[in-house]
Amino acid sequence: MHALAAWLVHRADPAESRRRGFLARVRPRLAAWHDYLLGRRDLGGGGLAAVVHPWEPGMDNSPSWDRALKRVEPSPPDTFRRADLDHGHPADRPTDLDYGRYVRLATEYREAGYDDRVVRHRFAVEDPAFNALLIVSELALAAMARELGLPGQRHTERAAGLTRALVDRLWDEQAGLFRVRDLHTGAPVDERTVSGLIPLLVPRLPEHLVRRLHTTLTGARFSAPATHLIPSYDLTGHAFDPTRYWRGPAWFNTARLIERGLRTHGFQTDAERLRTGFLTEAGRSGFAEYVDPATGAACGTRHFSWTAALTLDLLSTDPKEAGS
Repeated sequence: MHALAAWLVHRADPAESRRRGFLARVRPRLAAWHDYLLGRRDLGGGGLAAVVHPWEPGMDNSPSWDRALKRVEPSPPDTFRRADLDHGHPADRPTDLDYGRYVRLATEYREAGYDDRVVRHRFAVEDPAFNALLIVSELALAAMARELGLPGQRHTERAAGLTRALVDRLWDEQAGLFRVRDLHTGAPVDERTVSGLIPLLVPRLPEHLVRRLHTTLTGARFSAPATHLIPSYDLTGHAFDPTRYWRGPAWFNTARLIERGLRTHGFQTDAERLRTGFLTEAGRSGFAEYVDPATGAACGTRHFSWTAALTLDLLSTDPKEAGS
């Protein structure tokens, strides 16, 4: 999401951005980053970028990773120290077993020089949210190019190709959301997570998919009426846990992305309801890292920087422009 973030920084103060030559400095580096993701990271050969560690899409111990992670032998617990437990209760965090697997994957990648042509990725999946953000960031690169008087067609074409691949490879019509695809088995992962809803961000999704996503988002699996926030995992799912990392709690960063997606597709009433819920729960929880979706009880770290930053973002953004 780096290119999207850079474009939003520019739009916050275009005159100052131009004075500093901000876009001219960052655009080539961001374009090179995308070239890598769409080249060496197209591990499935279907046009999507793969992620090779649960930390990359940010949803560390989502149930979508469980089966793939079982292929990974964990590093021995005496070979690393869990600094994350300095800031969170063990009952709310990934298990020691899963953390050992994270360390094993990170260590093997480092030892291979982070060279995707050399390392054998035992964890490799195509994630809907990761690729949706890549699509929106390709469109941001196109906007940067136009701002700089450069051709942006390459980026708009890549965004269109990524959108087609996202729909062809990850959409599940029956479930009404996008699924993770495990590249070792080639099969979609039978879990419903917030990652499958974040593609609402993509502006040129087929209309019937947008309607289905909206129905899923507002249905029983992802509706938490007490907070108006969105759980990270299906409320009725077998692995649901209201306080454990990415297995149920509602996060403010994913709420902001979906709020933007709702506005992108004209669901202004739902977007405003989510915005109000976000601001209410952020303040009531002491700007917690995440909250129990049903009760709003604060979980994780308090005074969390992205919760506070996104609150400021929502308060300072004109809702009419939030999806543009």
